[in-house]
Amino acid sequence: MKTIFNPLLKFDDKTLLITGIVSVIVVFLTAYYFGLQTDSLFHFALIDSEDSLTKIILSTLMVYAINVAVFFIFGKIINRKTRLIDIVNPILISQITGIFLLIIAEIPIISESQEQIMTSVKNQSLEIEPLVLLIITMYAFFSLAVSAYGIAILYNGFKTATNMKNWRHIVIFALLLLTLMITMQIL
Repeated sequence: MKTIFNPLLKFDDKTLLITGIVSVIVVFLTAYYFGLQTDSLFHFALIDSEDSLTKIILSTLMVYAINVAVFFIFGKIINRKTRLIDIVNPILISQITGIFLLIIAEIPIISESQEQIMTSVKNQSLEIEPLVLLIITMYAFFSLAVSAYGIAILYNGFKTATNMKNWRHIVIFALLLLTLMITMQIL
């Protein structure tokens, strides 16, 4: 069970780094294929039709670079022996969950249900079929669980890398993650 929520304990740094880089590339390509881009950890936004591939790649890399920099600085504050690779790996590995979210969202029954909900919102209509509502609710719970799993991987990896034990550091970690997720979406 420990390996499931903290795979960083079982594998060596180089294997994790390669796996993390591959996962980020797969997430990028999958998101791009579906017309999305990573605009913060655990979140995707629609690609603007005027955006070039170079701009999308650079903005995605910026998301990861800013998160790595912030958590590396925080990791160094907690424990001066924190290594950069120990911060990079949990951030990259935690993004594997994005692959599942992107693919599940494109299952026809889910994407059609999302479209029906959006149409109802645009038309300011309260008429939503119960089956559509059930499908969207189940998808929302699934997405929340998968995102929580990704956050657990990130948290456990960061905790292991920095030897974080103080409850104040845990609160700061959560606030940093939330703040980064929100501000990156605004930028």
